[in-house]
Amino acid sequence: MKKITKYIFLVFVLLGIIGLTYLFNINNFKRDGQFEISINEEPIKIHRDENGIAYVFAQNKADAIRGQGFVTAQDRLFQMEFYRALVKGELASLVGESMLQSDIKMRVLNLKQKGLNSYSYLNDETKDFIEWYCEGFNEYLEVAQDEFPVELSLLNIHPKAFSPEELLAIIHFIGLNHSRNMSDEILSLNLAARTDLAHELLPLNVNPDRTKPLIFHADSLFFVFSKKLSKELLELPQTLLPAPKLGSNNWAISESKSKSGKPIVSNDPHLDGRLLPGVFYPIGLFSPSFKSVGLAFPCVPGLIIGRNENVAFGVTNGYGDSQDLFIEKTEGNLYYHEGEKLPFKKRKETIVIKDGTNIEIEIRSTDRGPIISDFDVFGVMTKDMVSLRWSQAESKSNSLGIERFLETKNIFEFRDALAGIDNMFFNFVMGDTDGNIAHQATGLIPKRVNHLGEVPQVYNQSDSWDGFIPKDELPHMINPDKGWVGTANHDTRPDNYPYYYSAHFSPNYRYLRMKEVLSEKGTMGAEDCWDLILDCNNKQAEKLSPIFVKALQKDKNTKDLAVILQDWNYNDDINEVGATIYNVLYNELLNLILDDELPDEVEEKFWKSGYYWTQKIDSFILSNHKFIDNINTEKKESLTDLVIESGLKTKKILSEQIGTNPKEWTWGKIHTVKFASPIRKKGFGSSLLGAEEMPKKGSNQTINRGGYAKRQKNNFETGWFSTFRMVADLNDSEKIRGVLAGGSAARIFHPYYKSQLETWKNEDWIPYWLSEEKIVEHSKHVLILE
Repeated sequence: MKKITKYIFLVFVLLGIIGLTYLFNINNFKRDGQFEISINEEPIKIHRDENGIAYVFAQNKADAIRGQGFVTAQDRLFQMEFYRALVKGELASLVGESMLQSDIKMRVLNLKQKGLNSYSYLNDETKDFIEWYCEGFNEYLEVAQDEFPVELSLLNIHPKAFSPEELLAIIHFIGLNHSRNMSDEILSLNLAARTDLAHELLPLNVNPDRTKPLIFHADSLFFVFSKKLSKELLELPQTLLPAPKLGSNNWAISESKSKSGKPIVSNDPHLDGRLLPGVFYPIGLFSPSFKSVGLAFPCVPGLIIGRNENVAFGVTNGYGDSQDLFIEKTEGNLYYHEGEKLPFKKRKETIVIKDGTNIEIEIRSTDRGPIISDFDVFGVMTKDMVSLRWSQAESKSNSLGIERFLETKNIFEFRDALAGIDNMFFNFVMGDTDGNIAHQATGLIPKRVNHLGEVPQVYNQSDSWDGFIPKDELPHMINPDKGWVGTANHDTRPDNYPYYYSAHFSPNYRYLRMKEVLSEKGTMGAEDCWDLILDCNNKQAEKLSPIFVKALQKDKNTKDLAVILQDWNYNDDINEVGATIYNVLYNELLNLILDDELPDEVEEKFWKSGYYWTQKIDSFILSNHKFIDNINTEKKESLTDLVIESGLKTKKILSEQIGTNPKEWTWGKIHTVKFASPIRKKGFGSSLLGAEEMPKKGSNQTINRGGYAKRQKNNFETGWFSTFRMVADLNDSEKIRGVLAGGSAARIFHPYYKSQLETWKNEDWIPYWLSEEKIVEHSKHVLILE
């Protein structure tokens, strides 16, 4: 009997081994040997290190970019097909009716046509660059059909050849997510329709470096609109993969501040990277004319972050405002334009729905752009007819800019390349081996005649745009005396800046911490810059927590919280109790300050738009603004009253969630980050597909970002964070230091699926090699494309 039991056990073990072996090989792909391809001029060699980072070696630039297209398809085919369907408004045909509203939005914005338009203006150099990438991608589809990722079959996706115009549409989509002003203007419109206090809630943006005022004050401007709300806000379901919205920090220190004697460039892009393997794709690209390593977006050739032999570069979102909303004056089926009454332009779109009935929509447009208020997905709740004018629809750039990054010799050539970027609204920082450093904003930003861009405008028969801000007059800084440049999504406009640039910026707390550390005397090395990326000091708390302490001390039931906050070091670390109390109390205080004034219909949307309100409401706290009083009570509440009430609510929340012992209220217990597969985000089987949860240090206002959206239900789960960390010392010709919160391959079960995540979790780094000798030395696999 024992013998039979033993045999049965061995059989189950064997079946388990076979099952696991099958699972971990079902989504594999060729990493050694060769593929026979037809589009390359010379053989292309692809080395992979132990983390799966692909290093493409070619004998010319064309083959290097073809190799990039090929290997990106090999690793990220599922993502690339998904983004193509998203941008073209075809997700409903793959997923079903839940993606209908997303498809409607994309069809109205017509990114597909914008890609076609952009391609017609490009010079031959840029067209070649994109076409090489498409050739590499398309060649992979021809020769490797037997190794397509299993994710495609699960959604019944059949990959097709990519065209340059489709890639350009995706680049427009990236720009759409960078310029966030449309959603802010819609929020302002909805607020103004429900409260006379809307003008007092407009965003407050402060550049701490500015010593003189801007020449205009948009806060004093507002608009005429329909006071009637006619719609409920529509909540979109999440797509399988997040859109690449960028926050981030970046900085560069000069030779004088660097221990190595050369500039050091640091960057940590903040995205929603919870869905594995992440948004960015790590890669090295090598040819006789360049050596480069860093990160790319799937579907976009070249690098967006990293370094070549001479220049290192990193990005944050600059939030340049490329979008204006107009409240149209109409008469019947006509609209007014420059003194004339014109008929709307109309086009029809058919949206295919998987397992459902196809939908046909009609899209109306004026000379300014599409009527977005016709469609609930845009969130316009008033009865106004609202059109969108967007600079990307008017771009005639002959370059993308990024095609020149790989071969630039210094920051001046790099800045020239950046002038070609119309459709991405970045803050680049850069340094070169000659010792130069710089910051430069990018994108096509309208030059607004009335300096008005933060709220919708009533169309008044004249063009409010007078061309575009010259690229060399966008915010920038070159070799400043202070010895460093840096951005953190904050307002970077300098003294007396003559143009309206944007009203959507991050609160400046991350930049204040960066400024505090980088302005200290003495020099910094790569290790010091890495430590700063991991810094979780909260400058907002440094301002507000003493106010909270003073108030909490006045009530016997909250004195214990005051003691904890008084002893706290303002670091949002996972083991800090002070971090928990501060963040929960701040969240509750926001409700008490503003929920009585906020219209119920727009409350949730308002709180989700953190950049819109954070700096403004903090100014209310610091100035004891009239909003402090609860208008629903006879008593006139003071800030002290509200802080004490917030403290009592904080104790109740934490006691229910963690327990009654305050020593156990550590930040990491309620502030976590959850990584998962887009195929199965949670529930049974998700862990098998790679899901894991871990405590996350940092908060919305720390350099080491642990961003969370304000919610009524006290959920502090991290939604955006440093998905990549990079330090590039230009004195180190062998490597940059980097780590990705994920991996290289978008293939469940594959070892590259989250090959860098453990290192990221441990706050360590791996070498991203620039040295060809080091790449060969650390190569684990070699694939040749012949």
